[in-house]
Amino acid sequence: MLDLVTGGIVLFAIMVAAGIVPLIMAFRIKIRSLRTLSLLLGLFAVVHGFYHLASGYQQDFLADAVFEPISLLLLVGLGTYYSKVAVA
Repeated sequence: MLDLVTGGIVLFAIMVAAGIVPLIMAFRIKIRSLRTLSLLLGLFAVVHGFYHLASGYQQDFLADAVFEPISLLLLVGLGTYYSKVAVA
């Protein structure tokens, strides 16, 4: 059974690893819309990983007042930009 800190570290590592691929793509792709989508997805994954890390260390203010709203804004921005690009 994992404790809260170990679970937070594991989730942080998974999210950051998942966010590295789109961030690398964002710097290598020449298509502007795909670059923006990759950047938003990668940033969301990394920031959400930091949310899990702070939550695992029971830093509720940092997790809930800093990382969660930033993560939510990035996710909403990703969805909004995707819907704008997908229609065009």
